[in-house]
Amino acid sequence: MFNKKDEKPFLVTFDTAVLQPVVINNKVFTKAISHSGESKIIGKKPYDVVRYSCSHYGSTIQQSTKLSKEAIGNYLKLPILIAHDFGSPCILIPILSPKSDLNVWFSLRAIESFYPSEDGSTIVLSNGQTIQVPSSPQTISRQVGFANILNMHLLRRMSYLVNNGFPPSRRPLFQKDLFS
Repeated sequence: MFNKKDEKPFLVTFDTAVLQPVVINNKVFTKAISHSGESKIIGKKPYDVVRYSCSHYGSTIQQSTKLSKEAIGNYLKLPILIAHDFGSPCILIPILSPKSDLNVWFSLRAIESFYPSEDGSTIVLSNGQTIQVPSSPQTISRQVGFANILNMHLLRRMSYLVNNGFPPSRRPLFQKDLFS
């Protein structure tokens, strides 16, 4: 199913699988694909959709990036937490620079697998759709790995909070002392 441009503000939800840029008449829009496979065109750039969603859920993209840096370390293109529901985080993974108009954002739960292609990589979604991205499989693997580390960190913090009533220390997980 494909709807025409949506004028209402769009929010990233747990059902959002991909935010993909689409260029129409030299203007960048966002194609939002849900886990069920439905898609719609949003009248904003992907970065603006992510920024608006963070704001709606009570945060900013800068705060989400800071949380990722605390959990993973200071790397480029960090995955970010958009929202969480009863301890289940909604994590988005950027493929290129987050502010780039051509960046594709994937939900961590949406990626089934990926493999190399002529122009970079092909990502297979959990709904069976495939999306071509201009990044190597090594970059995709790194991004998915970082997103899983962030997910583990957030789940550990939520578990600690539920069991003890206060958050654990904010040491980055992704350091040389990872297993100590």
